[in-house]
Amino acid sequence: MAGFSCVTYRGICHSLGSDYAPTELTSARSIVMNGLEKSYRFMRINPETEGVTCIQLFGNTPEDFTEAMKLICEDELLRRVDIFDINMGCPVQKVVKTGAGSGLMRTPEIASKIVKQSRATAESLGKVLTVKTRIGFSDNTKNGPEFAKMLADSGAQAICVHGRTAAQMYAGQADWEQIRLMRESVAGTGVYFFGNGDVKDGPSAKKMLEVTGADGVMIGRAACGNPWLFTEVKDYLLGKGKVKEGNISLTKKCDMLITELDGRIEEVGEKTAVTEMRSVMPQYIKGFPGAASVKASLCRASTRMEVRQILDDCLKGREDEH
Repeated sequence: MAGFSCVTYRGICHSLGSDYAPTELTSARSIVMNGLEKSYRFMRINPETEGVTCIQLFGNTPEDFTEAMKLICEDELLRRVDIFDINMGCPVQKVVKTGAGSGLMRTPEIASKIVKQSRATAESLGKVLTVKTRIGFSDNTKNGPEFAKMLADSGAQAICVHGRTAAQMYAGQADWEQIRLMRESVAGTGVYFFGNGDVKDGPSAKKMLEVTGADGVMIGRAACGNPWLFTEVKDYLLGKGKVKEGNISLTKKCDMLITELDGRIEEVGEKTAVTEMRSVMPQYIKGFPGAASVKASLCRASTRMEVRQILDDCLKGREDEH
């Protein structure tokens, strides 16, 4: 979720039903070697707006994680974090080639040491330790159940599993059956278990829970540009009906886009915020008539005023019925 899971958007999602969301990936090694400043904005939290807070770290050395956690907890704001999440699922090559992210599924002995030492450190700091992973590294190495059991035995307090292998990246269909097997492998351990992958609305969230036996679901790409998804899923699971994305008007989507942009501007300044939002803004208007040309214009914008004008032009003459 690099580029999407900023503190502003996490707060927006929480206001619409998300219980918690991790920060973007941050390198534990970078924190140890360079201090907090270089990575600070990717770890920034706001307990007042996002509820439960979670800083997500990646790396391949136990000592990097333990030292990074200690340094984080020396900061006045970051020490308020509730959860440290270790990423053992990122499939991006530049992360995997260092033995981090999903690369740790190929070295379970190292993964175990990381979790054991990190749990001890997190506990000493009064924090919860969770792990995010996948069903395996490739079709030939679907060691998910054994890996999940190892994570639980090593001290992970919650596990989230994305239902694809690292080799799949984000292509193809998520394998919920493999998630179920991983859930069964940690049954009775007391570890909270999340399923992730292909959850895009209320019915798919309910089916994920029924098929996998997971305690909860985590939603990633489907929530990009659609924070109302959390309201829909929660209401559906609680039997309160549902709010489909198609029921959210273009006007509301454009207003929310500006709300997120304004929050990002406050965080990092206008130039950086608008540039970084170029990959985010198209998510808000996808599916609407003429979206392609509007997306192209948004991706060339460099100021908030330009973005607002493009959106206003998009809305002109439209019936607010979508």
